[in-house]
Amino acid sequence: MKTKNLVLWSVIVSMTFLSSCGKNNQQSKASDSSITKQKHEPVSKSVNATESEAEICSIKGEDITIYVGPGLKFDKLINQKATEALGETYYANVDYTFKVVVDEEKNGWSKIRVIEPEHLSSTHIGWIPSKNIVRKNKGQAKDEKLDKNSFEIIKTIQKPTVKNYYVLYKLKKVNKDDVIEFMGRFRKEYCSGSSNVNLFDSKAILNLVDKYQLAGKEYIIVADHFIAMSTFDSPELVWWYPFQDINYKDYGGKNWKKEPIK
Repeated sequence: MKTKNLVLWSVIVSMTFLSSCGKNNQQSKASDSSITKQKHEPVSKSVNATESEAEICSIKGEDITIYVGPGLKFDKLINQKATEALGETYYANVDYTFKVVVDEEKNGWSKIRVIEPEHLSSTHIGWIPSKNIVRKNKGQAKDEKLDKNSFEIIKTIQKPTVKNYYVLYKLKKVNKDDVIEFMGRFRKEYCSGSSNVNLFDSKAILNLVDKYQLAGKEYIIVADHFIAMSTFDSPELVWWYPFQDINYKDYGGKNWKKEPIK
């Protein structure tokens, strides 16, 4: 009886050993096959990266329409939430206040994913012209300073909680995208706290910049030379010719720098 039990135990041990060897051989073969496959198959570079690894880009311009494919021949991406809420078709777009990552590039177009504002990250995914993507130039200094010949701080007024900057913009060509970039850099270099930045193209308005209750010709003069404004509570936004409004129209202003008010 003891002999039978001893034989049975030897058989079980042998079978267990053989089974283990078989599994190890199969795993080894599978591993070798995987290595061979990796060696001989072309490696596909993934464009997608984790949010921490991806380069965060800015947008140049306003109302940049997002398309479902890389080109104008493709449909515009519908903003489903806005369309459902307002009862008519609205299309998804981005502007200079957005932050995006680029997943793919093709024929002068870039496939973007919005990461700021965060609530649009799941819906605003599509293609825009690559020329509207602002990347960090690798060869460019991280803290490039503004050219001091391009502007002059003509006045500052410190209020209890807010500092007001009145800045003369000296460049002859006033381009909206350049002004938006200027405002952002000015804030980084000069605004340490809550600040309003007001940009003008002439010193002729110096005695009017902090005058309240402007009317008539004085209002028109300021409106015509008041290029842009960035406020302390919405520093990422730039208001283009802010005084060219309904009052400007009523006072007879004619030198519209944006779409005239009807």
